[in-house]
Amino acid sequence: MNPTELGNFEGKPHSRDLKLTRTLTAPRELVFEAFTQAKHLTQWWAPRGFTMPSCEVDLRPGGDWKYTFRSPEGWEHHCHAKYLEVDPPKRIVMTQEVPDQDGKPIFRIKHTVTFEERDGTTEVVLEAKVLLANPGSEPYLAGMKEGTNQTLDNLVKYVVEIR
Repeated sequence: MNPTELGNFEGKPHSRDLKLTRTLTAPRELVFEAFTQAKHLTQWWAPRGFTMPSCEVDLRPGGDWKYTFRSPEGWEHHCHAKYLEVDPPKRIVMTQEVPDQDGKPIFRIKHTVTFEERDGTTEVVLEAKVLLANPGSEPYLAGMKEGTNQTLDNLVKYVVEIR
């Protein structure tokens, strides 16, 4: 087996898979908009200290989301996501990957995000399933839970600001 086959987790659980929930005091349509429009994503979709200097969204099944993370030290990661399902304002399913210097994915994650409105609040549930983990992916995957929690905390703060 080659390393890519060894790191293929599609259909199998991976130790870094996660499911996170946030409840926001805002209408579901606003939360969905914050989660799907570039002008909003650049304001909150990044772990603490990181920024997103570029972001392009083609929100449709088969569409791409391309963005760049910049660390506090100035290094950049160019990320790519492909939308598999888009059901406004209820659900988004997408795969996300970060390529290495040769353009091959370091890892691939499937995100399923649901938005459920309840008594004036919106519950956001983000499930992240590791589909592929190639050599060199472990440092990224090791920080996935903390980074994703920070990112969702940013969403909560941002939605309060724009509400």
